[in-house]
Amino acid sequence: MSMGISFIRLLAAAAAVAALCSCSTPKVYDVRLSGEGVDLFPDSSRVLVFHKGADFRFDDPVASARLDGGTFNVSFRDSVVRQYELMFEEDMMDGQFQFFNFFSDRAPLHFTFGSKFGELKVDVTGSRDNEELYLYRNKSTEGYDLADSLYYEIDKWILARYGEDDWPEEGSEDYRTVQAMYDRVGAVRDSIREHSGYEEWERDRLVSHRTLAGLSEICSSIRLDVQEMKMGHQDTLSSFYLGLFEEYRRLYSDNELTLATDALLSELERIAPGKPAPDFGAPSLDGQRYRLSELLEGNAVTVLDCWASWCGSCRKHSRELIPLYEKYRDRGMAVVGVAREYDSLDDMRAAVEKDGYPWIQLYDLDGAEGIWNLYGLSTAGGGIFLIDSEGKIIDKFDDTAGIAAWLEANL
Repeated sequence: MSMGISFIRLLAAAAAVAALCSCSTPKVYDVRLSGEGVDLFPDSSRVLVFHKGADFRFDDPVASARLDGGTFNVSFRDSVVRQYELMFEEDMMDGQFQFFNFFSDRAPLHFTFGSKFGELKVDVTGSRDNEELYLYRNKSTEGYDLADSLYYEIDKWILARYGEDDWPEEGSEDYRTVQAMYDRVGAVRDSIREHSGYEEWERDRLVSHRTLAGLSEICSSIRLDVQEMKMGHQDTLSSFYLGLFEEYRRLYSDNELTLATDALLSELERIAPGKPAPDFGAPSLDGQRYRLSELLEGNAVTVLDCWASWCGSCRKHSRELIPLYEKYRDRGMAVVGVAREYDSLDDMRAAVEKDGYPWIQLYDLDGAEGIWNLYGLSTAGGGIFLIDSEGKIIDKFDDTAGIAAWLEANL
């Protein structure tokens, strides 16, 4: 009898372990996408799928498929619902970054593309979350037909007069006419936006429909607020979206959107003025490895110049720092350059030689040092930080004019 009970207990324990293992291991499933009306993208031959937030210049797509008669079918495998972006290859190569977000759930997703007054329209059929995602997208542009039709007429006029590849010469009568027409239509569009009621509709919807699509809207709004704060255009985050985010977090605590927004808010706190500049180690072109904290020692103020050889605006700002450095280095100013490079350092070396930066140059090759993440920088560019004699962040600057003003006032 005792042996029988022991055996039953053993079987129960084995079943519990098996159940635990099956629950802890996410099941892989197929994500299936299809679409029609893709002849609106006449130059495209392939549809591409990227992880949300991927760097399209360097990251490989997770899936792709050829277009066939204006339609496509593409599939890939996933183990957890997350957000992806669908794009068309040639449009992306031409710099037309039109992307279409979706969630990788188990329900097949179908895109239907259309055009009205030259503006792209898209509807989807699929899961509740994906249909809700496009409800927000389409509702935000609802009511703009009048402005779109006016823009369409202006574009037709330019096309008839100048063809596809030309434009009125700056300063000409046609140029002034076009600018005046665009200004008038812009005012119409602004008026439509002001009276559209979308903001009230969106807020009511976010409160009453706690979906993954709602979480995506909230996280996007917070991300835009953070960008505006970094550029100095606003001082605080929206209390409405922050409050809702706290509520949604309880529903979607493990979702990538939640985790990414948590990281973004932590980063904003980490690089706020008055905070210690996050320390890091990185190699330099002279073959040695340095820590930022070591390079800050003894300086009255240090410019941390995060740039890249392939970023034109970054290099412009770095060149503008040279005369400031020459003027203020005897008063305690120093510059530490850090370049975000890919694959090799050849382009960085060429840029340093051509532009003539006279300060130490560190590098973060393929993101191995994690400096861009540490300082909350976009991999599409760089940023400039001013750090005081105590190693605390004074501020982040998008150009050198603010740095010049600070130096003039304080050194």
